[in-house]
Amino acid sequence: MKLTSLAGALATVALLAGCGLTHHTAAPAHAPAARTAAVPAHALAADPSLRWLTSPGGQAQVTLNQDVDTLASALVIENQATTVANHLVFEAAARTVRTQARTILANPALLPAVHRAAYVSMLNDFITVADMLQPGARYGTTPQDYTAWYTALRASNITVA
Repeated sequence: MKLTSLAGALATVALLAGCGLTHHTAAPAHAPAARTAAVPAHALAADPSLRWLTSPGGQAQVTLNQDVDTLASALVIENQATTVANHLVFEAAARTVRTQARTILANPALLPAVHRAAYVSMLNDFITVADMLQPGARYGTTPQDYTAWYTALRASNITVA
């Protein structure tokens, strides 16, 4: 599978997914858990996005964002590599994204109270993309990859708090 400009789109998805999911007033979603947990109580009361990030669901989202970042990086490397051996890295990263998304979906307590249906749709979109990056019947072609990633990109621009 040739990933020429898909890799750039994936990097954009990874960056925007972290920002879009917590709205622009929140701390970056890729911040370490210890940093978001140390937010003063008055800030948590004033900003629902910070409350979301410090919740178990928010922390699960931070993990998913990191997994998507890893997948995007692996796809950029695959695109620039002179060999095809790197596909093993992005396939493994895609499985990690899929597993984290399924973990969040399986536990309703990890889902946000606000825009829950859109959030579930976004997680399912990332599962679809991860499936397309696995060998087998659903292995995507470049046009299919673009369609799936742009769908995930649009779906990730939601406010969850």
